[in-house]
Amino acid sequence: MTRRRYVFDEARVQRFLAEGRGTGDGPHYRPWLQVQDVSSMGRSHRPFGIKTQRVHHLLSDGEWKSFLRLEGNPRVIDIWEQFPMDRLETFRLAQKLGIKHPVTLDGTPYVMTLDFVVTVLLSQGPRLVPYTFKYSPELLPARDQELMIITRAFCEARGMELQLIDQRFFDEPFVLNYDSVRAYDDISKLAFAQEVNVTGIKAALHEEIRLGGDETLLRTCRALAGTFGTESYVVYQIAMHLVSRGVLRVDLSSSTGLERLPLSAYTAVVQDLARST
Repeated sequence: MTRRRYVFDEARVQRFLAEGRGTGDGPHYRPWLQVQDVSSMGRSHRPFGIKTQRVHHLLSDGEWKSFLRLEGNPRVIDIWEQFPMDRLETFRLAQKLGIKHPVTLDGTPYVMTLDFVVTVLLSQGPRLVPYTFKYSPELLPARDQELMIITRAFCEARGMELQLIDQRFFDEPFVLNYDSVRAYDDISKLAFAQEVNVTGIKAALHEEIRLGGDETLLRTCRALAGTFGTESYVVYQIAMHLVSRGVLRVDLSSSTGLERLPLSAYTAVVQDLARST
């Protein structure tokens, strides 16, 4: 039996509107649907966004992995998940298309949502790009295909091209590597941050990678750990922090563990070193 909190009626829609759901940008955006609002079969995620500086509400593993792929794109500067489409507009589009619009428990138009709307920084300026994630979209039931038609029409009316993505969008090695790297974006609260010479280790790592060579990152971390009187895992975490900040660059799609890549696989970005705090 569906629990009451998962049922939508007009009163609940009006409450969400009053709360400002689906409005704001950056750290102030409030998704229309939040993890506690829907049944996710235990597969929901609430990561803190590095670029947005807020908690994101992702309702499935597919959304979680798609989010990692989007956040890891250097051109993406903002991410809105569970973005509500104007229901009067989707209702009119549904009527025009001859498709039955989804309705709430008491028969009023349901607020349809896009999984993501992201702001992408292009050479001509920022651009909004909508995404919807579906496992095996070629096997969508007829009703889901109808809803996709409404969604696509809504996006086109707003001058946006809907991107239908599936599990091929993830790039599993990238997702695994980026998820690991992003954990070290802010190392200021880690225990070692006040106990070791972080600034010196950053500079030493930067110089070792600038010089390149066939030595692996792991062996380099072990050597620097001895030099700075700390543990190799501490040096490695600082290295991943520099990767997360773009000070060190590496192909995150590599199927080889980042620690086992040679220094020549990394690039040191000199002008960004001071911004890695």
